[in-house]
Amino acid sequence: MNSRFDWQLGKQAEAGATAEVGRELGVSPLLAQLLVQRGITDKATWEKYTHPSLENLHDPFALHDMDLAVARITKAVENGEQITIYGDYDVDGITSTTIMKEALESIGADPAIYIPNRFEDGYGPNLTAYKRLAETGTQLLITVDNGVSGAEPIAWAMANGMDVIVTDHHELPDKLPDAVAVVHPRYPGTDYPFGDLSGAGVAFKVATALLGEVPMESCDLAALGAIADVVSLTDENRTFVQIGLQMMRENPRTGLQALFEVAGIDQATLDETTVGFAIAPRLNAIGRLGDATPGVKLLSTFDPTEASRIAAEIDEENKKRQKLVSDIADEAEAMAISPDNQERAGLVLAGEGWHQGVVGIVASRIVELTGKPTIILSVDSEKDEAKGSGRSVPSFHLFKGLQTCSELLDHFGGHAMAAGMSLKASNIDAFREAFAKAAADFVNPNDRLPLAVDERVDASAITMANYEELQQLAPYGPDNPQPVFTMAPNVIDGVKQIGQNGKHLRFRVDGGFGAIAFGMGNMAADLASAQKVKIAFTLGLNTFRGNSSLQLEIKDIGLQQDQVLDWRGPSLETQQLMQTHNYAFFNARTMHAMQTRYTFGGPVSLVSDLPAGAEDVVLVDMPANEAQLSAAMRSVALPVTVLFYASPAATVAVPSRAEFGSVLHFIQKHPNFDKHKLGQLARETHMNLNQVILAVQVFLELNFVTIKSALISAVDSPARKQLSSAPAYQARQEELRLIKNLQTASRGDLRSTLLNYRR
Repeated sequence: MNSRFDWQLGKQAEAGATAEVGRELGVSPLLAQLLVQRGITDKATWEKYTHPSLENLHDPFALHDMDLAVARITKAVENGEQITIYGDYDVDGITSTTIMKEALESIGADPAIYIPNRFEDGYGPNLTAYKRLAETGTQLLITVDNGVSGAEPIAWAMANGMDVIVTDHHELPDKLPDAVAVVHPRYPGTDYPFGDLSGAGVAFKVATALLGEVPMESCDLAALGAIADVVSLTDENRTFVQIGLQMMRENPRTGLQALFEVAGIDQATLDETTVGFAIAPRLNAIGRLGDATPGVKLLSTFDPTEASRIAAEIDEENKKRQKLVSDIADEAEAMAISPDNQERAGLVLAGEGWHQGVVGIVASRIVELTGKPTIILSVDSEKDEAKGSGRSVPSFHLFKGLQTCSELLDHFGGHAMAAGMSLKASNIDAFREAFAKAAADFVNPNDRLPLAVDERVDASAITMANYEELQQLAPYGPDNPQPVFTMAPNVIDGVKQIGQNGKHLRFRVDGGFGAIAFGMGNMAADLASAQKVKIAFTLGLNTFRGNSSLQLEIKDIGLQQDQVLDWRGPSLETQQLMQTHNYAFFNARTMHAMQTRYTFGGPVSLVSDLPAGAEDVVLVDMPANEAQLSAAMRSVALPVTVLFYASPAATVAVPSRAEFGSVLHFIQKHPNFDKHKLGQLARETHMNLNQVILAVQVFLELNFVTIKSALISAVDSPARKQLSSAPAYQARQEELRLIKNLQTASRGDLRSTLLNYRR
């Protein structure tokens, strides 16, 4: 079956092991299978997993240089030194900065805040910024969510009287900074138990060490940073997120409350998805488009009025960001599918003047579209500069890939799945080829991205009770993904495109379960006509007017397309005609009439004019007889799509004997009646015009009337003949039978009928 992703079913546990776990933990077979897959098989592990406790956090002093960092910060506070927290402009950087700020204020410090400007300072340590901070009196600089890639600026600072403490979590470069302390969960030669902390998580650990206790009030910020930075939601991160989400639901800090209000979020139902798709993008937007410092002010203020003002400004910035992303993504997508780029295993797409702040989002979209690691660059040709962001796929470590191209880059940093870089615009072509070459050893351009599937299920597993039980696995994220199930529905119906431009898809599964497929609207016709379907999905809730029901949230759809794609329906759908197919008509008048009413997305022609073996054909209207249909089916290439549209006038029944008689009686009373006035005859006899035309044709064939110079006259005393003996009468009866069969036949019967014409 064709699908966007490569579905990879996880190893299924033995029935005995699943049953044993189910009995011991008191869970359903569905959940027991998932727990065995995730290595949770005993009560102690399950209890720790489902009931987080701050007591389970690791000793912060197990982190490299934590003792040195605490000693130097404590000394600075005691001596009244000027301390500056040097953060980052994304959500992880904003939350890291706020955590560190609040911790320092708790021990009596009055730290300054410096959030680098994406456009002026770039990512991470910046020598110019460091010099400026030194000139304005900073004695101790504490980096949060950055620093390990800043060996040279930090060396300058340390040599010029400004001490630096680095707290970071990003990939470690070959050359590490020589700072007072480097607090990093994966520092070489150390064995901190959990190496996947976010920047906010590292700041939280520093705060814990400084205060001598866990700063409970900062758990919400650690949760925000972890979710937004897409780090592993296991171990300490899971604890932060579980507790932090609960804090946000029950008693959010002033700034978050204001952000919830402008975003229209019901805090009572807030979860990791809400944070990831509604809160994080808004906070990220300010750093993408300008100064991210208001984000720190929002998260640390206690003034509701100030919070509301900042939240409203952030929401406006997010709307601007969305428009920029949409515009740039359209251009980048066109580049990504060009013939040259289709051959490349990794993509470097560059545009003059693309907004540097949103290129990372666009890169993510291109990765999803192509399955290839992608770099998006914003170019300033006058300055010979290009700055950008990259996103990757699981098989390709992006940071290591960039290391192989380092001679072409001025600066880069990041980790396995995301990175930022700058280079000379004149180096872009060479970088494009070098990056594609680096990716080629790990990425096949024709490969599909993997989709991990946990279990095969049937409709009986889709229950509210199972959904509620599975919620014990949340919060979901990397290394603790939401379970993905697969099933082969018996019936798919109610297929409908929804959203702007029909971008999304809604349908029903097996007559009862609603399903939503985001970004898959273009599959509507194929899904509705597929011979067999399989779906990969997660279980979710659809809440409408206070009522909640289960909803299948579709991750991918596998289709086994029929040789005959059935687009029939009670009426024409405009979107069916706007796709890029070859639209073919049996009747020229119908074709011309529809061309004046509709916009077609592909070529329009008569069936008789199609070349032999024409591909991607849609048979739009009805054939006049089986011979026409048979010829068409033998000529076109399979699969063929059928609409078989017939207007109401085209399906009017053959006139009754009495109606035939009324037409003949009218003609007898009106000798030399002009055939161009048959509309008048139709009104007089209360018949459809097509019925009147047929009646005249039948009478002409049976010698009941004559037509000379467009004038119709009745024949005196014609020979008696059966109406049904007229060829026109028989042809119309055949046409109506054919129309009925083509419109009402089941999908299977229609397929058999049409394919039989090819034998």
